[in-house]
Amino acid sequence: MLRLCLVLYFVFAGFGIPSALAQTKQQEAGRGQALTVSGWIESVTFPDYGITVDAKLDTGASSSSIDVNDLERFKRDGNTWYRFTIADEGGKTVKVEMQTRRRAKIMRAEVEDTLRPIVKFKICLAGHVAETDFTLTDRSGQKLPVLIGRKFLADRILVDSNRMHIFSKRCETGK
Repeated sequence: MLRLCLVLYFVFAGFGIPSALAQTKQQEAGRGQALTVSGWIESVTFPDYGITVDAKLDTGASSSSIDVNDLERFKRDGNTWYRFTIADEGGKTVKVEMQTRRRAKIMRAEVEDTLRPIVKFKICLAGHVAETDFTLTDRSGQKLPVLIGRKFLADRILVDSNRMHIFSKRCETGK
């Protein structure tokens, strides 16, 4: 009898039970919607600015960040704003002015803690369009100008760390 139970367990474990459990977890995580599978590097579009760049999809990072140049802080109507430049892969640059949402303390082991301004951008990634917070920073020392963190990825995208550019559809640019 024990042998029969073990055989049945392994048969069911190999055929259907784990996939049914995985599907249930996926539906719970995605609130009933299928999640898009993307590579760890994908194209991201900032449709309001006509900019498309490669981005690292980083499940180890909570928030997203973008490489900016000429970062300048100023006041407008008593609120803190930032003026900066973003660029696409072809060298096209766009000057942006945005009100800051807040400042985040970034803690990394190898460097001193820093405060970074946070702004909200609308982005399109793997067919998903949504607004998300970005820290403004100098990412010139990084391989890619944009990092997309879990706050955007959650309930939308599963990251296949063995692949890049598996979602080939680029988003439309322009306002």
